[in-house]
Amino acid sequence: MKKKIWYLIYIAVVLLMVMIPFAGMTVAATNETTENKELAEMPKLKSDGKWNVGYLGELGGYFEEHFAFRQELVAANAVLKGALLGVSASDQVIMGKDDWLYYTGTMDDYLGENLMSEKGLYNAVYNLTLMQQYIESRGSKFILTIAPNKNSVYGSNMPSTYLRGDENNHSRLAPLLGQAGIHYVDLYHIFENSHECLYLHGDSHWNNKGALLVCRRLLDALGKEYDASAYSSYEIRREHTGDLAEMLYSVAVQPEDNVYYDRIPIYAYVNDVEDEEADWIETINPNGQGTLLIYRDSFGNSMLPFLANEFEHGYFSRLIPYNLGNLDQYRPEYVIVERVERRLSFFAEQPPVMEGPIRILDNLTAAATDTTMSIREDGSWYVVEGILDPNYTDRDTGIYVSVRTDSGTSVTYEAFRTSHREAGGWNDDGYKLYLRGTSVPEGTVHIDIIIENGNTQVLAKTEDFTR
Repeated sequence: MKKKIWYLIYIAVVLLMVMIPFAGMTVAATNETTENKELAEMPKLKSDGKWNVGYLGELGGYFEEHFAFRQELVAANAVLKGALLGVSASDQVIMGKDDWLYYTGTMDDYLGENLMSEKGLYNAVYNLTLMQQYIESRGSKFILTIAPNKNSVYGSNMPSTYLRGDENNHSRLAPLLGQAGIHYVDLYHIFENSHECLYLHGDSHWNNKGALLVCRRLLDALGKEYDASAYSSYEIRREHTGDLAEMLYSVAVQPEDNVYYDRIPIYAYVNDVEDEEADWIETINPNGQGTLLIYRDSFGNSMLPFLANEFEHGYFSRLIPYNLGNLDQYRPEYVIVERVERRLSFFAEQPPVMEGPIRILDNLTAAATDTTMSIREDGSWYVVEGILDPNYTDRDTGIYVSVRTDSGTSVTYEAFRTSHREAGGWNDDGYKLYLRGTSVPEGTVHIDIIIENGNTQVLAKTEDFTR
């Protein structure tokens, strides 16, 4: 009898524990998360007058993300797994040695897996070359820099179960940038040669001291003078909560040390800015010199205060694709492109918004190819894009788009080469060209796609377009 009572008590306790997350949703539903995703919405039983056959499955997914005390329970699970088993409870975070955390999205680079093809690397360099030429033709100084993945420069604390690959996208791309004459500023040696830790343990980014060293390296490359003693005074405070730690531990995250400089910011925001995560930020500093335009990602957040203090006008963009129309609008003396290592394929996938340079071609011959083409309107631009016949392309292929009228006039533009992921890997035979609306005459025009290999120029595709 006593044994039966204990069974009943055990079942009651288990049922109570199971019911708490469900019953608690009426007063403490989870509607916010520290995870890098959007929470599921409450499914509808009927939609457009039809029954939702997937309602129960969607309802289960909704409960999984909204049950009461979810963040607290997730945090407790993460802490217990980390303390007892030394493993991460999040598929986005890798738990390393000595409390170091790494972002799972960097693993392909670390392991040397799923890398860009050789043609894809050349596409990236090709596009950066056109971009640099365009920026410098506007009178601006241009530099490109790559923010290292955390485990690329601090890999000693990675779990020993992961074996570092011999090469990755950066190690293969960097020599090509030099060969192409791209003004590339290598940041890797700053971190590899420093005796200090310049990245944060629980964050995927560098700390404030690392950000300062990076900014000074970039200013040196631009030939921009600065006061080297301006940030000599600082203190270390345990106030920073890392993005990886927040993803893993949620509400149980503990702050870590970061460097905080005593210098008072002398710049001001021009537009409404909540924080450095904003997609577009404008700064002004009457004591600064020159105008800076920087296309950046989240690594640029901690760089912003240092750079804004040096320039009279600063423009910080996280908008994608890069809009090089900013050059004509703001006329910057200096342009920086900063991109994190794990997203180097971006340069082959997302060409900047700019009209391609005008070229003059001769020795043109026609051929029947499987090249595709589409033309669409995008704001004040026309976008010509498609896939080239792979039988007519190699890593050095040039791509041009010619706009012809019936009167015999024509203008030929050099297009970007693009890559995109497919089920079987990368397709590196894409192309894209932005045309200003004023560059397309009214009426019907003929759009030619021209492929150039060495001295051979092939008319691969022609379509009519009516504006």
